[in-house]
Formats: sequence, C-alpha cells, structure tokens
Amino acid sequence: MKLHKLIMLLLFLPQVTLASVKDIQPPQIVGVPPADAGRGLVRVNDHEIRHYNGGEGYAGRKMLVSSDNGLTWQESLAPSSYPPNFGGIPIESPAISPNPITGEYIRVQPIDGYVFISNGGLDGEWAAVTKDGQLDYNWEQNDKENYLTLSGIMRNPTFVNNGKRILIPSHEMREGTTIHISDDGGLTWRTSKDIISAPPHEKDEIHQGVRWRNSGVEGSIVELKDGRLWILVRTSQDQYYEAFSSDFGDTWTESQPSRFFGTLTMPTIGRLKDGRLLALWTNTMPLPEHQGTQDDMWEDVFTNRDSHHAAISDNDGKTWIGFREIILDEHRNSDDYALFEGKGDRGKQQSEFIQLDKHRVLVSIGQHKEHRRLMILDTRWLYQNKRRENFNNGLEDWTIHSYIPEVRGHVSYDRKPSAQLVNLKDKPKQKALQVRRVSDGELINIDNNLNYEKGGATWNFPNGKKGRVDVRFKLNKHSGGTQVSLTDRLFNAVDETTAHYAVYTLNLAPGEKLGKHKLKANRWYTLGLDWNGVKKNSSVRVLLDGKPVDRLKIKNTSPNGISYLHFISTSQDADDGMLVKSVKASVK
Repeated sequence: MKLHKLIMLLLFLPQVTLASVKDIQPPQIVGVPPADAGRGLVRVNDHEIRHYNGGEGYAGRKMLVSSDNGLTWQESLAPSSYPPNFGGIPIESPAISPNPITGEYIRVQPIDGYVFISNGGLDGEWAAVTKDGQLDYNWEQNDKENYLTLSGIMRNPTFVNNGKRILIPSHEMREGTTIHISDDGGLTWRTSKDIISAPPHEKDEIHQGVRWRNSGVEGSIVELKDGRLWILVRTSQDQYYEAFSSDFGDTWTESQPSRFFGTLTMPTIGRLKDGRLLALWTNTMPLPEHQGTQDDMWEDVFTNRDSHHAAISDNDGKTWIGFREIILDEHRNSDDYALFEGKGDRGKQQSEFIQLDKHRVLVSIGQHKEHRRLMILDTRWLYQNKRRENFNNGLEDWTIHSYIPEVRGHVSYDRKPSAQLVNLKDKPKQKALQVRRVSDGELINIDNNLNYEKGGATWNFPNGKKGRVDVRFKLNKHSGGTQVSLTDRLFNAVDETTAHYAVYTLNLAPGEKLGKHKLKANRWYTLGLDWNGVKKNSSVRVLLDGKPVDRLKIKNTSPNGISYLHFISTSQDADDGMLVKSVKASVK
C-alpha cells in the first residue's frame, strides 16, 4: 500500500522535481558582453544568438555572436544595413525584440528613443519610424529631425495580448515609469494613463541621510496567465515595487512593495516556454546612508552591486524557489575596486536573459567591461534544497569584504577583506574562516562617523521557510564575540545593522549562555539553527552539538524564507574572533 501511494505521488510531482537536481552544476561563465547588460541580447535562430553593442557609427555595428546556442562566442560586425545609434551612450546597446506575429524585429534606443523596424530580419533592411508613423529606409541621409523619438530611458519592448500590442517601460528618475504603447507594430505610440511610481527614501533610526531618488524606474513587464500584466520597478526603498494592469497597460494599480528585496538596482522578470516565471535581480541590502550623504539627487556610494540572484515560480508568481546567488563579483575584495580599468558604473546589477533549451537560460549580467558576464544557468539548480561549505574552494562563494570609506571614481569605495582563511593548528592542511575585529585606520572615516573594522562574512543557500543550518565553530581565547544571523537577503559582511532586519539572530562569545549552556573558548562546537517558519510566532530551535539548548522567537517575518547566513564581529576592540570550520544548510 505504501509503495502504491509513493508511485501515485511521483506521478503528480512537477517534472523538474523528478530529475536529480543535486548534481546540477552551478551557473557557468561563457563570455563577456560587449555592452552593459539589460539590452541587446537577441536570438536569431535555433543556433545563433547575438549581443549587440552601443556606440555610434562603426562602433555601433560591433557585436558578439554565438553559433552554438550560447556555448562559445566570437566578435563580429553587423552588416552595413544595420542602422547606427543616433545618440545614446556607448556602453548601452539598443533594446531589440522579435515581433511574434511578423517575425521582424523592433529596435529602440534606451536614450533618445529612436525606433527602427526590420524588413527581412536582423540582417535585412531597417527603417526608421517617422513622426507621422511612416517607415523611412533612407536613414543614411540622417534626417533625424523627422524621426520619432520616445521620451525617457527605455527597457526592452514587450509584446502582449498575443503579440498585438507592444509595451516599452520608460522612466524619468524622479517621476517614475510610463508605458509607451503601440497597437500597430510600432508605427504610432501613446502613453499609459498612469505612472508607476514609488515614494522617496527618508531618514530614520538606521539612515542618517537619504538615498538617491529613484521613483520607480527600469520596469520589467510580464503577462500573467489570468491576462493581467505585472510590472516590477527599481526604487530607493528596501524593496522593488510592483503594479498590475487589467487592460494590457493603459491603466495600472497603485504600486506597492513587492516580495523582492533590492535597492537602486534593475529587476528582470520573464516567462519560460513551459510557463514558469524567472526573476533575476540583486537581492542585496546596501549599507546605511551616513551623515555625510549630500542629498537625493544622486547616490553617494554603491555598496550593493556585487551579486546577482535568481528565483523561479511554478505557479505564476504566487510562490518562488531559489533566491540563489548566480554570481558574485570577481573584484569585490579589491583595494583598487573604484578605479580599476577606468571610472564608470560597475558591478553585477543589470541583467537580461533568453532561453536556450528546456532547462537552461543564457543570462547577460553586469556593468563595466571588467564586470560584465555572459552565463548559462540551468534552472534545475534553483530547485536544490541543500548546500555545504568546507572552504575547499577558498572564499569564492563568500562575501567578506570591508570598505575603505573614501569615495573614488564613480561613487565607489575601494575594499579590503574583512575575514580570512587560516590554517588550523592541529590540522595544518585544513583551513577555517576567521571572523574578527581588526585595527585599521583605513577602514575609518571620522568625518562621516564610519568604522568598518568589525569583520564579517555572509553565505547564501537555497531559500526555505523551514530549514536548518549547522555551523562548526570555535571561539578563540581573545574573542570579543560574534553575531550570527539568518536573513532573507544579502547583507554586507560589515553591516552592523543586520540584526535589525534579520529573521533570527543570536550572539556567541566566551562565557555567553545559549539557554543554560555557557560557551567556552578554544573548544569546537556544532551550532544548529532549526527554524520552523518565517511568519509571526515562528521560532528557531538552537542546538549545541546536536542537543537542544534554547529556542528563539522570530525577529522579523519574511515573504520568501531564509537564504543567508551572516556573521559579524561584536568586539569593541581588535580580537582573535571566531573560527568557522564548515557550514551546511538544508531547507524545506
């Protein structure tokens, strides 16, 4: 009878869960985009994929081409029939989308908004759309005054209502997002009746200044199965905001905070061929605004652009699985981060994707030539429910950097590692992570009351509303204490406000009690954190060497479950801190 029930259960499981996901490899880097991610990635046919470039004239024809469905890439040049970029900026490619009805392509510049439509595919003829809704194939005469330009800064054209309507989210930073709408294939346009916006950031108990004002920008749209449209927009708040439309984009609901955390970074949502939704974004909390913050006209420094995350939904966005780091920035610990290979935006905060096959997608990520990446993501990897770490790969999968708090280059700080791997005295070939406070004047800015001497580390695992994390640790004799938190987003390693937002948190120090058990220095323990939920009245069972010693109440609820383990020193002076030999997580 039990066997019969098991067989019946397996028959009703989603197909993706029937495959063994534990052996699926993490995302693989396959190339470097020629322009900042977010626009320009286009499928030509079953085998060929292109990533177009920005820039004017000859530079605008440069592109990267794959003839083997994304595995390898070569530089190439678009034919002379491909139109130039009239304005814009060199690091931003035009947005190019296929028309599902005609098979042709529409191309829109992100800035200045010129619209071109192909005739004969990407390598056929191209016509500029004129102000009176005509097609001008003689664009080489450069009669720009007669050409249509759409206002604002554009995301990709999105086709909805079976391809009958084109929508292009367009924004002004301090106003929000308006939708450009075309019902005739891109010849004539109007704008939505509503603006999707979000409130400005304000000072509070955490922030002594205000963030750059982004009032709902860089919108990404997907059509839901019930016919509604869903848009996700970038904001100055801790979360992306969302709105819905029931008339294919003419009107929109008042925007509200979404379940996705992220600040001043681009979101990307889209539908896979099997109906699932994929979300790409930067699930990272920036450091608090300090007292030296100027105003909301621009950001003073970016501290949340070193990662990119992915989640997938099998039920049209009601629930999401994954919340996994698909990449950490390779330069995140560098002491020349701010000016390496020139100024300008940098990091892993923008993305675009196209589907490769049943399970895999190609993702374009990042800003700046040294930070951009093309990656292949197997979506089955997002369904894994376990992860472990024993530092065989060093600190490749950890965020451990601190900041030298002097702005350089384009609103950036240079960095230093705040935690390190050390050899164990009794096992010299084995390494452990040391989390401690250091004494380093470079990490202090007295004028802005900033001190990043308290070292930390943060580690990602698949999200779970229930689960368990085990940490093998030792408190060194001269340890001033370490705070351990379970969170639903990435916090900077040196962020002392993590406990304010954490789902669960506790402190470890020699002499500190977990329940009735007093912790000792120079002794290895296994700390278990077994949480039974992320809603009100949930709790975490605390175990020490497998034995329950305490139960802690939830500090903050979470819409997504826990996906991060965060350590930070609580010492008031430089100390030897704590050693972490291994960590593992399993979620439900």
